[in-house]
Amino acid sequence: MEPARRAARRLVEAGRVQITQAGHVVDPSTAKGPIRIRRTP
Repeated sequence: MEPARRAARRLVEAGRVQITQAGHVVDPSTAKGPIRIRRTP
C-alpha cells in the first residue's frame, strides 16, 4: 500500500488531487488509516 500512498503524495504536491479522511482534506504526510483520493476541483 505504501507505493500507492507515495504516488498520491506526489499528485498532491503537483496539485492534481486531494487526500481526504471523513470528508475533510488532510495533510498526506500525517494521514493515518484509510484515505480517499479525489481530483482537485
